[in-house]
Amino acid sequence: MNKNLLWKLGLILGTLLVFLFGIFGIPKSFSKDGLLTAITDHIHLGLDLRGGTHLILQVQVNDAVNGDSDRAVERLKEDLRTHKINYTEITKPDPVTRPDQIALKGVPPESTSDLRSIVSERLPEYNLNSGADNAWTFSMKPQALAELKNRAVALAIETIRNRIDQLGVSEPVIQEHGLGQYQILVQLPGMDDSARVKDIMQSTAMLEIKQVLGGPYSS
Repeated sequence: MNKNLLWKLGLILGTLLVFLFGIFGIPKSFSKDGLLTAITDHIHLGLDLRGGTHLILQVQVNDAVNGDSDRAVERLKEDLRTHKINYTEITKPDPVTRPDQIALKGVPPESTSDLRSIVSERLPEYNLNSGADNAWTFSMKPQALAELKNRAVALAIETIRNRIDQLGVSEPVIQEHGLGQYQILVQLPGMDDSARVKDIMQSTAMLEIKQVLGGPYSS
């Protein structure tokens, strides 16, 4: 009976040691400091145990929509000029709350067919609606608008992740925040300098091209 108990106890202890070594690795020494180092190297404490920075960021998706509609306005002007279609005004009536809308005024009725062709070929992501006094309204289709906003959030997450890598934070959480619309959750365990984190995330990248004088090449 005692032999069976000892055999079972040895099997249990051996199994525990195998799992412990698999989780923590083989410590450099079996002293208190060696065991503590092995544990801290393989277990990364989260924000709740270690502390750090917790941020919820709001992505300004309307900025992306405004940029897209601005480019659409320029394409529309160019195409109207190419097709010799007269108009009096192209504007964005409400760029703050409806950045996806473009207003076109003064198009002659005989140019309606050409205008629809331009929109179909060059601006397929927009719906075209006619109004009074030869006025037209371009509205981005709901699916195209949603995709544009989602791409803006995905790009913001990628940009933030690339910048957070500069801090060397172990196992950061950077993901879309499910509790808000177009928000990003950022959790950085062990990083208490929130001001530095914000500066890095909000910094603007800049590319400079400079002329090299007196270099190793003749031209």
